[in-house]
Amino acid sequence: MLPAKPDFLIISAVDHPEAMVGELFQRKFGHPLPAWNHDVVAFFRKDDGTLVPMSYTKFAVLEPLILVGGCCTDGRAFAHMTEAQKAELTAAGGSMAQLLSYGFKRFADLCNAYFGYCGDPRAWEVDLSAGFIPTEHEKLLVHWHKPLNDQTKRALVAMAHALGPF
Repeated sequence: MLPAKPDFLIISAVDHPEAMVGELFQRKFGHPLPAWNHDVVAFFRKDDGTLVPMSYTKFAVLEPLILVGGCCTDGRAFAHMTEAQKAELTAAGGSMAQLLSYGFKRFADLCNAYFGYCGDPRAWEVDLSAGFIPTEHEKLLVHWHKPLNDQTKRALVAMAHALGPF
């Protein structure tokens, strides 16, 4: 369980993320945003009320599971923060962990489990802090948010694994 989200971190599902985070995604992944649904952005709210995009991810519904991908954070957003705000955000687990936690709650009724695919050691640690756990498959993570029997869990993991990297 993550500590409380700082008041200056605003997290929202958005319908048209391109204008807010399209350049960030392009810079991080080398291609435009995919046309998945359920985009979520974490913003840093400056003292004057201006919102600065900080972190982004997508939640793609493939019933009965959701794929979580495209996670990225814009390091330039930290230039707008005071040292005290940076420390508060770090103590709260960081913007990406808070964003993932928000998404897990927001989209809980749309799936039986969330899956992530992660090859970056730093991102892996953030994913674990947000509630993902490793599966038996390399780089494949799962977040169980509701009670499921072992047979159902195995079937969902097999389904996500069969998709390959995402």
